Amino acid sequence: MKRISFAILLALSAVCAFSQTIHKDTFLIKSIDIEADVVFEKHPTALKTMEPLKHIPITVSTVNHKQIEERAVNNLNEALRYTTGVRPTINYGGFQTFRFRGFGQPVIMVDGARDERMNWSSSAPVTSLTAVESIEFLKGPASVVYGHSAVGGILNIVRKQPTEETTGNARVGYGAWNKKRMNLGAGGAIASPLTYRFDAGYADSDGWRDNKTNTANAYLALDWQLNDNNVIKFKAGANDDFYATEAGMPAVTNDIFDATTNKQVYEIGDLPAGFKREQRYNDPSDYLTHTNYNIALAWEHTFGAVTRLVTGISYNDDDIDYFSTEELSYLTSNESIYDHYYLSGDNKKYICLDSLQRTFPLRFSHKTKTLQYNADVYHEFTTGGLKHSFVGGYSLLYLDRVSYTGYNVGQDVYGDGLFAKVSVVDPVLNQGYLKTKFSGARVMSDASHGLYFQDVIDVMPQLKAMLGGRFDLYKYNYQRATVTNGLDYEFNPDSPEQSITNKAFSYRAGLVYLPYEDLSIYASASSFFKPYRSVFNSNYIYIDKNGEEFQPEEGEEVYEPQQGYQLEGGIKWELGARLNVNASSYYILKESIVQYLEKTEAGKQVYGQVGAVDSKGFELDVIAYPFKGMSVNAGYSYNETRYRAFANNPYMSDYSYEGNALTHTPENQFFAWANYTVQSGLLKNLSIGGGTRYTDDVFTNASNAIVLPAYWVSDATVAYTLDNVTLRLNANNIADEYYFDNTVYSAQYVPGMGRSFEASMSINF
Repeated sequence: MKRISFAILLALSAVCAFSQTIHKDTFLIKSIDIEADVVFEKHPTALKTMEPLKHIPITVSTVNHKQIEERAVNNLNEALRYTTGVRPTINYGGFQTFRFRGFGQPVIMVDGARDERMNWSSSAPVTSLTAVESIEFLKGPASVVYGHSAVGGILNIVRKQPTEETTGNARVGYGAWNKKRMNLGAGGAIASPLTYRFDAGYADSDGWRDNKTNTANAYLALDWQLNDNNVIKFKAGANDDFYATEAGMPAVTNDIFDATTNKQVYEIGDLPAGFKREQRYNDPSDYLTHTNYNIALAWEHTFGAVTRLVTGISYNDDDIDYFSTEELSYLTSNESIYDHYYLSGDNKKYICLDSLQRTFPLRFSHKTKTLQYNADVYHEFTTGGLKHSFVGGYSLLYLDRVSYTGYNVGQDVYGDGLFAKVSVVDPVLNQGYLKTKFSGARVMSDASHGLYFQDVIDVMPQLKAMLGGRFDLYKYNYQRATVTNGLDYEFNPDSPEQSITNKAFSYRAGLVYLPYEDLSIYASASSFFKPYRSVFNSNYIYIDKNGEEFQPEEGEEVYEPQQGYQLEGGIKWELGARLNVNASSYYILKESIVQYLEKTEAGKQVYGQVGAVDSKGFELDVIAYPFKGMSVNAGYSYNETRYRAFANNPYMSDYSYEGNALTHTPENQFFAWANYTVQSGLLKNLSIGGGTRYTDDVFTNASNAIVLPAYWVSDATVAYTLDNVTLRLNANNIADEYYFDNTVYSAQYVPGMGRSFEASMSINF
């Protein structure tokens, strides 16, 4: 942490000194002709305030529409690769997940409405970016505004808005692996008070590693300006997407020896010879489908010049259907029938590294329906000479979720292809038919009520303060069921409904000091809570946060919510449309985490709420337009997220995770992207851009025994615009770097995409 603090001090000193120089020589800046293609984000909608961002003691990053088009990205994961504080990955072929400042199970929003799926299951598919205008990343705990589970941050996907002027766009593209993309959009006035925005997109690809994808979506937004004080907003969207699943390539999880020479040939985490990164090993019948329908209606009413009411309701119907032969194992034997072995205690266990077996096919489906209501009142007023920018509100979220399971292998998943064996080299993937059905279901619901306020106070012209608080009431219901036919189910008579109720208060407080109009120095403290959805299981032994065994009552709360806080300090420096710098340092503590401890001789599993995790780091973001036509976007983040002390208890295992890093959290990440558009001459409107990004080593398991190596990946783009038509060529991973982006489980490596190209033509009018 010392080097982080030292870096902050250096950054503060340098910025303050440079800012003084700029103020002394203001005429130098005024003499430069700067016309930025992108205006810096002044009021991210996720903040729920109209105060300028430099007056807010919170760190926010925004991916705007120009950056999305420039890099030709079409999914959320790709869009966030050039953003600090987040590590985006794709699991099992189509499930997107994100770690915000080291923490997973994120809160994702679409136009301010919570998408609870990742908060429930860690990851979920998200459709393409056809209708997306920008992506806002509100860093750090956000429980005050948005409720539970917002530990490392909030991601808000902002869709395109209706416009009064007539606009339109269309794009077609073709690229590697038979990738085809097309989308179109239009906006304008239907009649005098009614404006609209419509977008539709389709994408299809054979996919890297034959990981086929197919996405189709549509979106419609209507604004009805009843009068100067009243606006009614309507939005509706739908998507129907398909993804082939991904099992990766299994590394060895023991030191491996040659059976003839007894010499070690592989270490834990090594990938045996023979694998090709282009080869996928899943069964051809595997699939992931995702359909979603969503609708929202909002009313905005203005009372005079200082008060505004924003209230709305939204409904989301989401369906995920998944089947994958996702575990790949090596054949083993106690007999010396294979060429290699590893040690199991003092005994040799022989292992075949030439072929794989699909040992655990997984079948499930999540059907999630979410209803949300919110009412926010924005009001500006003055008390005792202090100006207040205040927002207060109420939110309700009700979610109904049925998770169907087909986990009984041999009964729910069956056929000639069950437990198929395939060769590592030139495998025959189709080893016979597989059929699936559901046998069980978990019927769940939760309801969250929140009352909150947030106030930005002008203490004096150069000093701003923020205060916020929120009270949440959360209730979760759970019951097991048996599937009788298809998707029909009956509740198990021996599984009564269980209920969990949590109450929590969250706060946020911060100060912003502005020594100059374009420089702000800020500090803040904020808290969060995250409820546990664990219900009583008679086969478990439970340990509380003091390390003592307890017996929860059936149908009642098992664990107290996770709770914690963040401390953050930083600077924001904005020099007109020329330069924007944001540097921040933070510390996050999450307490009362639940950890698996051991399995008793009687076969009972022991879980204890005995641990803590903390995250500390530093982030630097720079956006610059040094001269006309040139843009630069760069960022560096350092993050250290580790397990802290575990409470002593009778079941503490011989090993402890204390001091270990959390999985898939790199300490260092860096990116830089630059783009230049020729301003005059024969090559006028020719645009050339490129960037590089670095991801540090990451551990893939809690014991930190397996590591994915660090990697650099570089991308480039070239485009030419004539009138309203743009021709563009994008190259990704131009050096064809061989790297691993993620894992299935902890040791099945998923290789990052190899070198690829995409050509496109777009029209804007």
